[in-house]
Amino acid sequence: MRGKTALKVIIVACCISVPGLLGCQGRAPLSAVAESTDTPDTLSDDAQVESEDTFAFDEQISDESLPIIADELFDDFVFRFDLSARLQRARVRFPLVLSQANGETETIEQREWRHHALFLGQDFCTVMWNSRSQMALSQDTSVCEARVEQIYLHSRTINVYAFERDSTDGLWMLTRMADLPFEHSELQDFLDFYRQFATDSTYQRQHIREPLRYTTIDEDAEYETIAGTIDADQWFEFAPELPQDVLTNVNYGQDYPNPNRMVLQMRGLANGLQTLMIFHRNVSGQWQLTDYEN
Repeated sequence: MRGKTALKVIIVACCISVPGLLGCQGRAPLSAVAESTDTPDTLSDDAQVESEDTFAFDEQISDESLPIIADELFDDFVFRFDLSARLQRARVRFPLVLSQANGETETIEQREWRHHALFLGQDFCTVMWNSRSQMALSQDTSVCEARVEQIYLHSRTINVYAFERDSTDGLWMLTRMADLPFEHSELQDFLDFYRQFATDSTYQRQHIREPLRYTTIDEDAEYETIAGTIDADQWFEFAPELPQDVLTNVNYGQDYPNPNRMVLQMRGLANGLQTLMIFHRNVSGQWQLTDYEN
């Protein structure tokens, strides 16, 4: 995928760490969120779809449980969950708890549930990692908790959908939702940087390290990898179209111990194409794009 056609990608970037949303593999369980007095809006209307039974794949997915193989990987489950209203009703643990940033909670009963579009009709999703090695988590069948985070850059709020894999039958279930402000994320600094980077071309150019390391695939040479460098002006010839309002992050349990490195991955939902953008924070505290892989 190249240049402006690179919409179907995953951005690897500085990821959101929401305390207490992941509970397996030694992490703390999901707990009531927050102590902020600033309560963000409830889950965005963009994430909810009024028509409940007119979505792609509904005819292909019955009300019965998915085959076990479809639940081995979170990706196998969540992309179908996103599309199917019937599957959502079968895989939400009701009454579902929605936590607000001020510490208040409300519950959603089954009769109140409306289809939620986790990926908001996009043909790609963005995933945030702290290192390349973490990317193997998306193919790890031992992952038992995961979440989808809808990051609204301009309102600086995050809608969180927390999932658990049942230890008895192995089925993924949506077990909790939360509304969070950026202040509840240790990555708020990077997210605020990214918002300006994605929307301001002058600012973007100023935050590209020169020379920028660039890796791509040579389609004319049996898909061999080509590695080299480009300058900031050339960047705009190769740059993907960056999401400017909403990032949809999938968290498989990755954490972010290095606050000075972010890997932003854009991944196509249907074709597996991806783009990586790697950012580092320099000694003066400024974020820079240092590596681009297409």
